[in-house]
Amino acid sequence: MQKKNASVSGGVGVEGRNWNMEELELFLACHHGIRKAAFLVGDCGPERIEEIFQYTDLEQCCIICPWPSGDIGILEERLRNDAARGLFHAPHSLTCVPYYQFEGMEGTWALCPIRCGGEDILPLLKYHPAYLSGSVEEGAVSAFRLWEECRTFCRNVGLKTWRQGKAPLFLDWEKKGGEEKELSVILPVYNVAPYIEKCLKTVTEWKADYVEFIFVSDGSKDQSAAIVKRWMKQDSRIRLIEKENGGCASARQAGLEYASGRYIGFVDPDDFIDGNMYRKLLKAAMCGSFDISLCGYNEYYENSGTVKPAEDSLWYPYLDGCYDSDKIKELITYCRVAIWRGIYRRKFLEENDINFHTDIRRFDDLPFKVETFAQAKSVVMIPEYLYYYRLEREGQDVAADDERLYVHFDIFRHLNRSVGGMRNQKLTDHLQMCKIQTHRYALSKIKEEYREEYLKRTREDLNSLCDFRRTYKAANMILGSGIAEEYRKIMTG
Repeated sequence: MQKKNASVSGGVGVEGRNWNMEELELFLACHHGIRKAAFLVGDCGPERIEEIFQYTDLEQCCIICPWPSGDIGILEERLRNDAARGLFHAPHSLTCVPYYQFEGMEGTWALCPIRCGGEDILPLLKYHPAYLSGSVEEGAVSAFRLWEECRTFCRNVGLKTWRQGKAPLFLDWEKKGGEEKELSVILPVYNVAPYIEKCLKTVTEWKADYVEFIFVSDGSKDQSAAIVKRWMKQDSRIRLIEKENGGCASARQAGLEYASGRYIGFVDPDDFIDGNMYRKLLKAAMCGSFDISLCGYNEYYENSGTVKPAEDSLWYPYLDGCYDSDKIKELITYCRVAIWRGIYRRKFLEENDINFHTDIRRFDDLPFKVETFAQAKSVVMIPEYLYYYRLEREGQDVAADDERLYVHFDIFRHLNRSVGGMRNQKLTDHLQMCKIQTHRYALSKIKEEYREEYLKRTREDLNSLCDFRRTYKAANMILGSGIAEEYRKIMTG
């Protein structure tokens, strides 16, 4: 993705909620390839149109009006008179036409709607505007449909969409070329041949050409890689990386380094998804340039075929997008370790140096979860259960009940360094709550011969960032008195 001037794309993220007319002017001024523009005006008066010309230097301009022909004639006459009086710098060619008479413009041109309906834009896209910038009312046309349609025809978009009763969203992207991807999905593969066909079928169900699927065979010894190669012949979006076994973290990191998408997703190939999951996640993410877009997930029990929605309290206040970093940090406590339930803006990951650490051979999704929620500035949530997490499969890390669980201490030593030093008390509290929940889980599963050693290390870990009194108080407030008492017993023996 090409970098854009911050002032031009100021509608992205938090700033996107304050997107206004100045952004349109900046967009036109800073994209020097725009010499021709058609303005689709709704409730915009002549003053607004003339204001645009104060900051742009267009050679040709067409004003598309939904008004009666007589009114359009009056507008055109006023614009010509004001230009002759020197009130604004008019383009060399300035025309005003009714909506139904517009037939596009020659060469490279921009379509600039001003407070129009999304349904008014769609018929005009057939004339292939290179640029699209302005503001529209969603109405009967959703922001995501606009995003899908506009992406097909336009190479650069900065479009604010207004929604009834909700905060406006911002559609923003710039095409780089034919190989540009909006989403890269990374799938670490290790001996999952009995399950990978179903995974392949569901993840590729959405046929968008701006998605790539990166399978990383981590020294897999069964037919998993061969199955992926067979699917590659019928779907050009599938890639396969083959490497020596290094663990799930090394496989995910290899895929991350290869990925080119604007957003990154993860799927474990023994799991499967709703075929529309990434369509919906990307819709939510792109319509606000959110750092993270999440959905709910289901637990799929292999032995019985039972499907059970996973329980966690995630919907509020994230449904319409959350820009409160303190509220986002709460997800460290309340969101389960399930990185495959969401997608992550690649630039956000790069700017915050969030990677998978190859020295952590299992449960590598835990540090990734904590680091992303610790540093994200915006999160949006979809209230649908779209991922299917397979349980009761032989050989899963989640079934570990021995010394493999000691890896938690390596993970939290890493997190103490990476986010524990950010000197944010709220973050420290939620990291401590994450530790308590993780160690409670491990102690409920670990075999008796490993329990005493695990308890000893747990006490050391929980004392490494915060004293007992502070953590006990936070546990009471955040997790409840019952878990706080469990924490006290762990620490006092």
